[in-house]
Amino acid sequence: MGTFTVEIKVSNWQNRFLPENEKGEEVICEAVVDSGAVQLSLPAELIEKLKLVEVGKVRARTADGGLHLFRVMGVVEVSVNGRAAQVRVVELPRGAKPLLGAIPLEEMDLLISVQERKLIPNPESPEMPSVPLY
Repeated sequence: MGTFTVEIKVSNWQNRFLPENEKGEEVICEAVVDSGAVQLSLPAELIEKLKLVEVGKVRARTADGGLHLFRVMGVVEVSVNGRAAQVRVVELPRGAKPLLGAIPLEEMDLLISVQERKLIPNPESPEMPSVPLY
């Protein structure tokens, strides 16, 4: 399929409950859309700006075929093209490119247009996301 990038806006979902001095920054960045990736994955420097808290660890196979241990951080609100989802984040090493994977895309009900190399709203639910509950 190839990959392409989109602008995403990410904020720490916990900000709404935190005192002003403990809130993370809102981050706007380019993310690689990768249907082979599962989660939203962000490099450590963005995790620090967002002031995310570790909620666990996960083993994941990377594109190089290796099995690695990653920290799982939570929870963020990620927005793309006017749609938003609340998801956990896998922490990537410093300098890595942010990855927008299948779970946040499904939560936002966005589809990959391979020919146009962009994300489009699901034609069956153009006004707002519609996700299966089963």
